[in-house]
Amino acid sequence: MKTLQSNLSIWALATLLCSGSLAACAQATTGAATASAAPAIDPAKAAMLQPLQQMIAKMKKVQATGDPDFDYAIQAKLHTQGAQDLIKQEIQSGKDSSLKQMARTLLPGSDADVNLLNGALAEIKPTRPNQAFVQQQSRNLEAMSLKLQQTGSSDKLTGNVDNNFSALLLDQRQDAIDMATNYLQYGKNSSLRAFAQQLVDKSKQQIAQIKAVPLPK
Repeated sequence: MKTLQSNLSIWALATLLCSGSLAACAQATTGAATASAAPAIDPAKAAMLQPLQQMIAKMKKVQATGDPDFDYAIQAKLHTQGAQDLIKQEIQSGKDSSLKQMARTLLPGSDADVNLLNGALAEIKPTRPNQAFVQQQSRNLEAMSLKLQQTGSSDKLTGNVDNNFSALLLDQRQDAIDMATNYLQYGKNSSLRAFAQQLVDKSKQQIAQIKAVPLPK
């Protein structure tokens, strides 16, 4: 009998304690369930998405001067460094021998591009704002950001690092073409114009090269 009374007392105390915070208890339970239901990020996706996500974040932080030559040099440099980080990730984590070899051959060229752009930035003084260039380049950046978000949440990326490298590099090279093409409409610096045109041609060749490699299963 004493045991029964003791149990009843314990139940009554528990009911009293919870009655004042029933909503909080329910909210905590729901939150825990939601957290446990949240899908884990696939490491194979995260490893390849991160370099490009960081690249776009850096590009968005740059305050445009409006000068096509100066602004393009900065944007192209950050974009090239994003490609470098993506390529290095493939060299480090990839398994497909063809794609890893391709990545190794691409890296020296990207280093040369960054050096060229650094030289241009040291010489160019922003003096002639062009609103049309700024608006189009801003649209290009927003399109890049949206495309990366959509790619990251779609089934375009898989649990295969090599597959993800190939898919993301294809998009990144097309973005380089779009940015360079816009610059060629407004840019005046002869060295940068030569760089942009070569980048368009080189990126088209790289896209064809990437597509020629069978995607890993």
